[in-house]
Amino acid sequence: MKRIKGSNKSYFRNINNLLFIALACVCLPLQAKEYFEFSHFQIQAPFNISQEPIRADLLPNRGKEIIVLGESEDSLKLALYAFDDVTNTYKLHLQQTIPEHFLGYDLSDENDINEQALYFLTSDNVLRFNPQINANTATDGHFESILAIDSMYINQNVTYLQQLDFVDDLNSDGYDDIILADFRSLNVYLHSGTGSYLAQKLPIIPTVEIFDARVSYTERSYYLIDMTQDGKKDIVIADNGSLLLFAQTKQNKFSKIATTIKVNKDIRGVNWWDARGADGRNLDQSDLQYRTVSHIEDINNDDLPDMVVSYTKSSGVLDKSNDYEIYLGALKNSVLTYSDKANSTVKGEGTFSGLEFVDVNNDNNQEIMVSSFDISVSQIIGALLTGSVDQDVLIFTLDADHNYQQKVSEQVQLKFSLSSGKSGSPVVKLADLDGDGSKELILSGEENSLKIYPGNTDGSLVQGDHQTLDIRLPKNGYLISNDDLDLDGKDEILIRYASEDGEKRHKNLLVLYIK
Repeated sequence: MKRIKGSNKSYFRNINNLLFIALACVCLPLQAKEYFEFSHFQIQAPFNISQEPIRADLLPNRGKEIIVLGESEDSLKLALYAFDDVTNTYKLHLQQTIPEHFLGYDLSDENDINEQALYFLTSDNVLRFNPQINANTATDGHFESILAIDSMYINQNVTYLQQLDFVDDLNSDGYDDIILADFRSLNVYLHSGTGSYLAQKLPIIPTVEIFDARVSYTERSYYLIDMTQDGKKDIVIADNGSLLLFAQTKQNKFSKIATTIKVNKDIRGVNWWDARGADGRNLDQSDLQYRTVSHIEDINNDDLPDMVVSYTKSSGVLDKSNDYEIYLGALKNSVLTYSDKANSTVKGEGTFSGLEFVDVNNDNNQEIMVSSFDISVSQIIGALLTGSVDQDVLIFTLDADHNYQQKVSEQVQLKFSLSSGKSGSPVVKLADLDGDGSKELILSGEENSLKIYPGNTDGSLVQGDHQTLDIRLPKNGYLISNDDLDLDGKDEILIRYASEDGEKRHKNLLVLYIK
C-alpha cells in the first residue's frame, strides 16, 4: 500500500526561527509587483557539496529526504537529511563514506506498490542504498548488493559519481528493473517480484570508433516507451531511415529480433559530430544537412509515441542552425506509423540548445522550451569584449492543428571569464511555486537576482510582468534546481554553490519556498 505522508507546511511556516542562515543569503526586499512572498531555510553539509542534491522519498518521515554528495578527507561522502517531527526541521540522519569503486547512481520513480529507492553501480554490481540507521546486515555499510551485472562501465577507482539511467519499471509491476549496456549487447534484468532477476541480452551494440592508439565505445541511445499499445514499455533505437523496435512480450521478455518501423530516409542513427566519412574524418560542415532522433515520447496526449528529430543545417562552423521536426505517431491498420514529412517544425534564429518538454499550463500537452543563441562572428567579437552572450529563452505550444507556435520569448545572459576559462550558465527553470497547476518561468536577471514570471492557464502560458527577487546566486545556473519537497503540490527552489562562489558557501544548500 502506498504510504500517505503528512505535509511539512508547519515546518516551512516556522522556518524563520532558524537563525543560522547566513546574512549574505537572506532574500532582500522584492521589487516590482510581489506575486509571491518567499521564505527560506538552509542546510549546511559536513563537506563541500559537489553534485545536485538528490530528493527522494526513502523514509516514513514526512516529505522527501535530501541527500547530498561531496568529498571529505580524500574520499567520497554521502549525507542524508530527513524531516524531524520533534524539532520541525530537516536534520542530519546519517553520513556514509562511498567506496572508491562506486561509479554512479540512479533513483527509481515513485509508484503505488513499493517505496522509492536509490541505487549505486560498480563495474560488476548494482547496490541498493539502505537509509535505515540499523542497517547491520548491509554488505558495505548502508549499501546492499542486489545484482551481479555485465556492463561497459569498468573502473575501480573514481573521483566522482555520475548520475546514470539504469533503473526503470519496464513492465509496470511496481518493481525496479535494471538496464545496462556491455560491449556486445544491452542487458535487461527484470525483477521477479521475489528478489531475483531474469536476465536477457539484446543485440544492441555500442557505437565503436577506432583511432590510431585507442578505441572509443559509446552506449547506443535507446528509448523506453510503449510502441505496441499493450501497456508495456518497449525498447527502441534509431537507425538510418528507421526505428528498431524490441517489443516486450506477454511473458515479460523482449523480442531478440527487432521490428523495423520506417521513417524519413534522411534520419540517421548517430549524431552528426559522431559520424565519419569513408576517410575516417568528421563530416564536412561547409554544406551539412543532417537529421537525427532527439526524443520519442507522447507530446499531444493521444497515448501514441511521437518522434522529435533534430535537423541541423550548416554552411560553415560559424553558420549553423538547428530546427526540431515533430512527427506525430498514428495508427494504420493497428500498427504505429510515422509520416515521411514532419507534422510540425520548431524554428528560430540561431542555434537551439537545451530542448525540454514540459506541460507548462496543465493541459496534458507538452510545451517545448529551448534556448537560442547566435554564434556569428559579430556575436563572438561582442562576447569577447563584454564577457557575456545573449541567450533567448523560447517556449512553444501546440495549437488546435497540432503545430507548435512560439508563445514566450525572454532573454538571459551567459557569462564567461577568459582568465579562468570558466563560463557561468544562466538560470532557466519552470516550476509550479504556488501549486495552481501552471508553472512559473524563472530566469536569472541582473547581478544576484531572479526574474519570476507567474504562470497562466490561458494561451499566453506566463504573464508578461515579472517579480524580481534579490538573492545571492551561484555563478553557474545549473546549480539551481526545484522540487516539491513537502509533497504539497508547490515546488521549492534549491540553490547550492561551487568553489568559484567562495569556499564558505560550498557546504551550503539554500531552499526557497512560498509562505
